Amino acid sequence: MTIGQKNVLALKVLFLYLIVLALAPSQLWAQEDAALEAIDIKGVIRREELQTTSATVLKNEDLVNRIYYQPLDMIKQSPGVFVTYYGESGVAPVFNIRGFSAGHNAAADVTMYLDGIPMHDNGHTTGYLDTGMIMPLELEELEIIKGPSSVYYGQHAAGGSLAAQTIKGGNLTRLNVRYGSYNDVNAAGLIAREQGKLAQVYAFEMFHTDGYRAHSEWDKKNFSGRWTYKFTDDFSVMVNLRAYQSEWDSAGYISKIKSKNDQDWVNDGSGEGNGGGRKRYDARLWANYFINDENQLSFYVYGTTLDHFRYQINPNLYPTAGGSGTKQQNTHKSWGVGVTHSFKGELGGKATTTTVGLTYMYEREDPNKRYSLIWGQGHRLNNLTRFDTYSLSNPTIFGEITYQILRQINIRLGGRYDMLEGDYHNHLTNVKQSSPRYKFFSPKVGVLYTPLDWLNFYANFGRGFSTPGLSMDANTGFYSDSPFDLMTRDQYELGTRMEITDWLSAELALFKVFTKNDSTWDEDSATNVPAGKTVRQGLEVSVNVTPVPNWYFKANYALMDAKYKSFQQSSAGSILKLDGYRMPNIPRHIANFELGYAPAEGLSGRLNVRYEAENYFRSAPSVLQNGNPNPTTPYVAKNKDKVFVDMRLSYRFNENYRLSLDVNNLLDKKYYYFSTWPTRPGADYRYAPYNPRTFYLTLEMNWDKKD
Repeated sequence: MTIGQKNVLALKVLFLYLIVLALAPSQLWAQEDAALEAIDIKGVIRREELQTTSATVLKNEDLVNRIYYQPLDMIKQSPGVFVTYYGESGVAPVFNIRGFSAGHNAAADVTMYLDGIPMHDNGHTTGYLDTGMIMPLELEELEIIKGPSSVYYGQHAAGGSLAAQTIKGGNLTRLNVRYGSYNDVNAAGLIAREQGKLAQVYAFEMFHTDGYRAHSEWDKKNFSGRWTYKFTDDFSVMVNLRAYQSEWDSAGYISKIKSKNDQDWVNDGSGEGNGGGRKRYDARLWANYFINDENQLSFYVYGTTLDHFRYQINPNLYPTAGGSGTKQQNTHKSWGVGVTHSFKGELGGKATTTTVGLTYMYEREDPNKRYSLIWGQGHRLNNLTRFDTYSLSNPTIFGEITYQILRQINIRLGGRYDMLEGDYHNHLTNVKQSSPRYKFFSPKVGVLYTPLDWLNFYANFGRGFSTPGLSMDANTGFYSDSPFDLMTRDQYELGTRMEITDWLSAELALFKVFTKNDSTWDEDSATNVPAGKTVRQGLEVSVNVTPVPNWYFKANYALMDAKYKSFQQSSAGSILKLDGYRMPNIPRHIANFELGYAPAEGLSGRLNVRYEAENYFRSAPSVLQNGNPNPTTPYVAKNKDKVFVDMRLSYRFNENYRLSLDVNNLLDKKYYYFSTWPTRPGADYRYAPYNPRTFYLTLEMNWDKKD
């Protein structure tokens, strides 16, 4: 029996065991202190799972009352997380958790769910994550899960998972109105009402900015509605609807061979530049049934549809190159269904929880088109250069059990089994391909040791997988002529949490992540080739101090060491070997500091300082041509240390009204996203500038009804 067969057999045994466990007569279980809360599959992760990991859970009060360059900025409150901006308005940025990136990338390693609906789409690249549809005001909490430690997530989740959960009920009325530099206007509101058996929640957002660079306008509209009806004390149903529209112009990247002026914009002489738009609609039905006090059944079904277009003017394409850029146009649809059984009670006098689930997801890109543009005529289309469609299906089974073997020790055992297969059709060449069925077993193990009420230690192991770019053409990526192995990520983690006193708490996490079969495009612009085997290791530490009433201080720090273990490329006599060298575009040090004063009424304020250091390769060996250095292809990239300082001053008139002044990038530092292709003559560097110093005035109104 092979290791893979043993893994599958182990999962089947676990699954059968959990079924028997869940359906066993209730008299087998002790009833004391057993309380099962409604568990929304992939919407709410049970706390037992998070206790054995270094996950960060941000509540509504952590997420609101802040100014975000992009909504994704919320996650920067967690240690070891950073965001890279393209400076192109509505274009999704890249974010990174422990050296694994997602957002804009072709092969995403981090997934995100909003109320149980996957946010990734293929509207630009595989796993594209547009967080513009997130409204911080409506979020109840955001879970930031590091690495492949959760059984609830598979595809796109090897490097981590983000789970955003919105407010589902209450009697709330909230409205925030903001005006800022460069005609930044934002209005967001939330209305929640509960009456009898029906709970209703509505949220909206209207956003516009001119952007500090010319041709950088961005308009965004969001609306969501949730209706929960409680038929009985044991059975409830919820419907979620969401609509999102985003349109933007983009000043594009700044090319060093053109100009260093950060006000420049990409132009082919027509007066039209980059830009794009997206429309997305989501719907979800969730039902929950309590069989008894310990057993629960949950079911969901969802559907999404997305229309996306984007223009890209390329300043490096001249009329002789046949065009000035591209227009891409995509329609993406997906749907999913899932059912889970959960138990929470006691077995032999020991606290026990179990979860078993089945899910299925299907997504289809139809059509996926690319057009070339005619030089000097802006957005006028030239030739259709790409026209393909593809689909992907992903059935999954997962299960998990946590068991209190001793009063101080809890163990967690779980795993998931994913199957993926798809179809591809290149309409220009009439090439059709079907992938084989790829199968992957992901074991998850965790231990929690609590020797004292204020101290615990945890350890976990998680295995995850990623797929190469699914939207590549017929000769590359997922639909390759030659079979490939799914990319594997193994994470080991040790940590401790300390609630030392009422005013002092701390946490420390040590981690190590190994990869193999890694064909991720890692943005190593010296090569643009797969990274092969890598190792990412480091530590994360956080401290929260509230020494006197109304004052607080919190800080976190992450050290990241990301290196190639085995990396070699050979092509046409050239050899590049990077074993032992650092991976690019991953800061070695990230630190956050926040000092705040927050009384119930009157004047308050806070100061945030963020530091990112050693963000790029120092250097790497030159490419060798027939054993000798090739002077046209050296790789030298500069390190960029960044310091961001943000400040807020507020005055709360009473419990209903607060007026705030925010100053972001207080030091007015001009930081840039940095990209380079040293293999090109002249070493073409490109920049995407971050916003300069900006001011915002916000009026927050809260008329929540108190119980």
